[in-house]
Amino acid sequence: HMVETVKLAISCGVKISAHPGYDDRENFGRVSVPHSGEEIVRLVEDQVGSLSEICAEQGTTLFAIKPHGALYHDMMQSGIVREAMVNVAEKYEVPLIVPFVPRGKGSVEWGVPVLEEVFADRAYGDDGLLVARSVPGSLYVDEAVILAQARELIRDSSADTLCFHGDNPASVAALKCLYAED
Repeated sequence: HMVETVKLAISCGVKISAHPGYDDRENFGRVSVPHSGEEIVRLVEDQVGSLSEICAEQGTTLFAIKPHGALYHDMMQSGIVREAMVNVAEKYEVPLIVPFVPRGKGSVEWGVPVLEEVFADRAYGDDGLLVARSVPGSLYVDEAVILAQARELIRDSSADTLCFHGDNPASVAALKCLYAED
């Protein structure tokens, strides 16, 4: 599946990023799983390494690393997880994709290149931070709402990337609409 996905990305001119997460298929990686820093490095290196090898075999390179689900959020809360992610990004010499944090809401010194990300299909609180997925309405499922937020973020945000969740049909439809407008 990964080989075919890389081939498709290459044929479409799409940059390829690794999206490693906890080995938790039952919860789709959206639940924190306690690990030591060494275990996280090993877990993430296994996933990133597999994709990096496939990229090399297909004549391309890895663009970035974006932790998935709970690992993404744990990276922002835990120095151990953050350090592990930084170590893997350093090893593969690629940027780490991290959540955009509004000015005055705290910042993190990463020590590696980062790409700040915002979400087209997730709710933001009055503080400018993501609303937890456990809160009803935190994931937008209305294409029009997603489109409106995407356009606003593109216009007003200084973030580097804009995320649309591929497992959300409304997000996929909104992204197709935006792509058609360009």
